[in-house]
Amino acid sequence: MNKIRLVLLVLLMPILAACGERGEVKEVNVTPEPVFEVQREGSFRLRGNPAVRVMNVGQNSATVKYIMKSMRQARMYPRLVAVSSECDVELRVNDTVNSELGEEGYLLEVRNGGIRLSANTEQGLFYAFQTLLQLFPADVTTKRYSSVTIPECTILDYPRFEWRGLYLNQSGRPLMLKELKRVVDVMAAYKMNRLCVDGVDDSVQMEEMKALRAYATEHWVSVVTDSFPCSAYSLKEGMDSAREGLKVVMEPEDWWNLSRYQADPRYQPKADEGIISLRRAYDFDPVPIGTNGHVVVKVMGGQCRLLTDCVGGGNEAEYMLLPRMVAVSECLWAPREKHDWSRFRRKVEVEKDRLRERGFHYCEGSFTPHFTARRFDEGTVNIAIETEVPNTYIFYTTDGTTPTRQSSIYLGPVNLARGTHIKLLPVYKGVERDSVYEFVIK
Repeated sequence: MNKIRLVLLVLLMPILAACGERGEVKEVNVTPEPVFEVQREGSFRLRGNPAVRVMNVGQNSATVKYIMKSMRQARMYPRLVAVSSECDVELRVNDTVNSELGEEGYLLEVRNGGIRLSANTEQGLFYAFQTLLQLFPADVTTKRYSSVTIPECTILDYPRFEWRGLYLNQSGRPLMLKELKRVVDVMAAYKMNRLCVDGVDDSVQMEEMKALRAYATEHWVSVVTDSFPCSAYSLKEGMDSAREGLKVVMEPEDWWNLSRYQADPRYQPKADEGIISLRRAYDFDPVPIGTNGHVVVKVMGGQCRLLTDCVGGGNEAEYMLLPRMVAVSECLWAPREKHDWSRFRRKVEVEKDRLRERGFHYCEGSFTPHFTARRFDEGTVNIAIETEVPNTYIFYTTDGTTPTRQSSIYLGPVNLARGTHIKLLPVYKGVERDSVYEFVIK
């Protein structure tokens, strides 16, 4: 009976793949930002029953199995073909090492004839596939497409730091195994590779840790219980230790403690005191500009932290991590010169759609208005207003009334007299966010 079902499934694959509409992505948006990326004018149409060719790596390897399974979850029905056959997607481990790529780097090429992923290692191939997934529509896992058209492009990529981690202290409410696996899923999606789990002392939990390690290994995430990486350093401590020749992992309390609020506490789940917004998480660099080269090489990377004693049940851990952990991943993977807040905040909008389609819970961001003011004349100030989240509409009043969607909408800098009482209402994706904010112009 099982063989009959298998045969029927194989026969039905082309029919299933033909169902659904055609999808198209016109712009390359990869997070974390790659080392090198160029988009060309052409495109490639990947049909729903793609031929996959594997070179220099076993078809039964964990990485190839993961890629094939993930493609099926993306409602594609891949079929492995012989080395000599034509293919839509080629997965290749280099037979000659490309020294520029190192252990974790990769080359992704999309041409009008197909897609090629290549790397020196299976880990690099795994990361190449994570990038490929970001070239597909955000809803590819929930909507059936008969084909997906993606831009022709070349992406060459490798990490800036070797240690890209999350420290999870479970001394409060231990996360269940399924919750921990979801954490691993999202870490892998953004090329983070170290999960430090602390506070595990129960024998039942130890059994879960074994299962977690096995799952994490398939996603190229190392689960640590050694004390060294869990004792990561603040910026000052880390720099001092690196100058003494010690290898360090940065864990900046004031930038990457994701146990703190990420937006206005009045409208957020209970968290630790203090606010670390997405923008603040993105602004940290593990190696300050001007650091001596002999110190730079001692910085292994960094990690953010989450203490579960501040996290309630359900999906609050995901909510606290996302999307701030995406900012951390870009800080640790991308070259310093590729850090660009304006571009990143636009990419996060795409990633939030992708996370939502995959069932992850996340914070939309901080809608607290930020002012940039400059003197216009003796009694007037020119005010520019912005929120962290792009495409947020701001309605405002200056006559003391409460703003609604029928009030004036902020379209650009305005001149206001000193002493003006301004009230603002942020609206995002058609929903009123937080409540009314009030400020007096000084």
